[in-house]
Amino acid sequence: MRDSAQGVHSVRIRPMPWAAHPENRDGTMKIGRVAMASNTWGVGVLCGLAVALIWSGWSVATRFAMKTELAPADVTFLRFGVSALFLWPILLRHGFGFQRIGIARVCIMLVGAGVPFMMLASVGMRFAPASHAATLMIGMMPIFVAVLSALFFKERFSRVQLCGLAVVMVGAACMGGQALIVHWADGQWRGDLLFLCAGLLFASYTVVQRRSGISPWHATALVNVGSGLIFAPIYFLFLQPGIFAAPVPELLFQVFAQGICVAILAMFFYAEAVRRLGAPRAAIFGALAPALAVLMGIPVLGEFPGGAGLAGIVLVMAGVVLVVTGVRPAKPA
Repeated sequence: MRDSAQGVHSVRIRPMPWAAHPENRDGTMKIGRVAMASNTWGVGVLCGLAVALIWSGWSVATRFAMKTELAPADVTFLRFGVSALFLWPILLRHGFGFQRIGIARVCIMLVGAGVPFMMLASVGMRFAPASHAATLMIGMMPIFVAVLSALFFKERFSRVQLCGLAVVMVGAACMGGQALIVHWADGQWRGDLLFLCAGLLFASYTVVQRRSGISPWHATALVNVGSGLIFAPIYFLFLQPGIFAAPVPELLFQVFAQGICVAILAMFFYAEAVRRLGAPRAAIFGALAPALAVLMGIPVLGEFPGGAGLAGIVLVMAGVVLVVTGVRPAKPA
């Protein structure tokens, strides 16, 4: 419309009809929600893949440490002592969370992912190869998560999950049979048993951390700093520290692998994957660790799995996928 006083055109801008319609606004909101959910899922998947890669490398690095002058207590101290130096400001800011989380849950998290877990895993790697650690400890962890969720939170198994549990048991029997029959003199069955116990401990941490409601960084700092404060006096006063006599290159490698990659990066990525994907879906990435550990162990450690062991690894990985993906669909309200 032309303004006669100023001789200029004034244009009235009206909203487009399709944008002002309520249905279109709802559609735009739905698209935004879908995009946000897709972004959350994608970041969770990347975190899970990073965890699988770090965990498989950790099993190889710890197995390598057990072949040097370092003892399980030395590796445990390096893991929690180094990480505590980096993470204490986070714990100082958030606190231990006894009132928010509860003393019982804090203790379960410290035991499940702290010193007891690390000692079981390190001692087990003195007897069994890295591929067994990745399969029976990391690979079996989703099974333990599902079982604990069923026992304490009344979650039921579907038929696909039951089939997956059976496949996992057959795979574990293959590996256990090889350890008992072929490698009885080497004591591999001892390492396999310790790996199963360690996997059960970390599964308990997984379930409790998921329901604690704390952030991934808070959970990571809580476990590492708390474990460092508890274990450091025990290590220097009652044990025989071997870190001062170890070669510097080996010591620095374990500091990086244990204290930074596993204790900080993997714990954070795992907590983030649990938060974004849920505990069962996040645990599925542990099924990738056995295969990656085998591939890394061949050139680094010279460990070649036998036929029965390789079959057990494949069966456990397949069973874990069935257990995690075969979740019973929720009933409509």
